[in-house]
Amino acid sequence: MKPNKTKTHPRGAAAFSAARALVLAVLAATGALATATAAGTGAAAPTLEHPFVGTYKKEAQQGMAIHKDTAFLFNNTGIVRMYNLKTKEFINDYLLDTAAPENHANCANFGVEFPEGNSAYPALYVSECYGQRRCFVQSVSAAGAKLIQTLKVRRDGKSMEPLTADYSFDWYVDKDGKFLYFAAITHDAKNRADESDYLITKVRLPALSEGDVTFTEKDFLDRFTISFRHLSQGGVIRGDRLYMPVGCPKPAGAKKDPADRALIVVDLGKRKIEKIMDFSKDLTLEPEDADFHGDKLLMVCGQDGGLWHVKGI
Repeated sequence: MKPNKTKTHPRGAAAFSAARALVLAVLAATGALATATAAGTGAAAPTLEHPFVGTYKKEAQQGMAIHKDTAFLFNNTGIVRMYNLKTKEFINDYLLDTAAPENHANCANFGVEFPEGNSAYPALYVSECYGQRRCFVQSVSAAGAKLIQTLKVRRDGKSMEPLTADYSFDWYVDKDGKFLYFAAITHDAKNRADESDYLITKVRLPALSEGDVTFTEKDFLDRFTISFRHLSQGGVIRGDRLYMPVGCPKPAGAKKDPADRALIVVDLGKRKIEKIMDFSKDLTLEPEDADFHGDKLLMVCGQDGGLWHVKGI
């Protein structure tokens, strides 16, 4: 596919500065941006680094993955956008070959192995989240994407029912340890003031040469439960920590704000939540996913969007 250099995307430093100023002004006017510190953590509020739009082609922003200076942003149904974080330029947009109403593309992580014939980007792991809740492993480039492996979970050879302990919805790649983790809701609290339970499961990271893989109980290397009241989103692993953006956008009007926008840091070695960084007073946008650009953790948000620098992790 030939790169689509749409004129609606800002290019160059001057355009980027103008776009950033405009987004900051809009966010400030709508209350989406505040200057307070993250409640209860002493960490600074997230700051806007890249004013890339959230909603795109009428679909909500979801997952994000970064390789070197290139950010891949995913919108519901499997829309991909690519941006150069160094030059601030839009590179291209296209549909995944797994695009479908059930492909929420909720979480995206790069892996460690490069697909055959692709030396530019490692394999990309995209969480379907809806439908069969599979993990689609894609070979990606500036021109398009190709499905090279599908990962899923089954129990005793049977399809699983929703909300059971073995039903995955988000998949996270541990690049350092070469493992995969996936999350499942085992208790879904309908009231956002109450905590839901999430079962985190660790499995091996299959080689791309293995083709499609179905994990069963015998493949589980570790399992533990964490509980929090926030709406789960995507996540990224670095070292022995899982960084999970969580929460809902602040509703308009008089509707009650669930005030659950945060970043949850999970210590995978100790198998527990290390800290919750509350951004509810600092940000009204919906945290969606996160990844590292160098040593800087960037969190992508929905609605008006933007990649936000999370400090003090």
